[in-house]
Amino acid sequence: MRVVCYQSGVEGISHGEAWKSALMECSLTDADLLVTPEFAVGGYPHTLQAIHDSAIADPSELLVYTAEAPPQLTVVLGFIEETSAGKHSAAAVIRNGEIIAIVRKMRPREPGLTPGKQSTPFTVADVQCGVLISDDTAEVKPARRLASAGARVLICPLNNDMDVASAARWQDWTEEQLVKRARDNDCWVVSADVAGRSEGRRALAVTGFFQPNGHLAHRTFPDPNTFLSHVLTWDR
Repeated sequence: MRVVCYQSGVEGISHGEAWKSALMECSLTDADLLVTPEFAVGGYPHTLQAIHDSAIADPSELLVYTAEAPPQLTVVLGFIEETSAGKHSAAAVIRNGEIIAIVRKMRPREPGLTPGKQSTPFTVADVQCGVLISDDTAEVKPARRLASAGARVLICPLNNDMDVASAARWQDWTEEQLVKRARDNDCWVVSADVAGRSEGRRALAVTGFFQPNGHLAHRTFPDPNTFLSHVLTWDR
């Protein structure tokens, strides 16, 4: 199972050359899965107004981002979803021009976002996969429930755009949570984060592949608008 993780800048993805290059990489390598960060569409919402401006009520609007994707490719695309219950940090699971699932973050820390509910696994290349969005990766039970339901890959869209002091404090801790989710559940953990710096801020760029034993298999550099590709294998 080949997976590509796209590490966007803090502003999120666009229809520019970097995103097109990621789709081309998926096409050339026959990738099965492309993972993007949390809030990939619209970027991190630092204000309530930003949440309002970025919210998407009709997820089919996201299909423009995958119009050039090969048909076998499953894309996990982070966005802010507006529903009758409120606004959610969500990830749309898109394949062959159709949205096959939407996962909503259960424990949002951003004011103005509404908690979602426990999601269920879906299949990519005959492998069961589950999604944990950002803060949900720090919780034991959501990952355990996905693994108990058959997930062998935990997909983790992250958005660690934070002030410099917080970045120094949370870098190692964030990586440790991914290691724990992999090791505790005997699953591959695949993370896609954001990267870049601005005045007083630094994104953590925790984009990587963690083996079921918790060992780091592959990690990208802290550069925005790059992608990382890896083949997931199992010994049994």
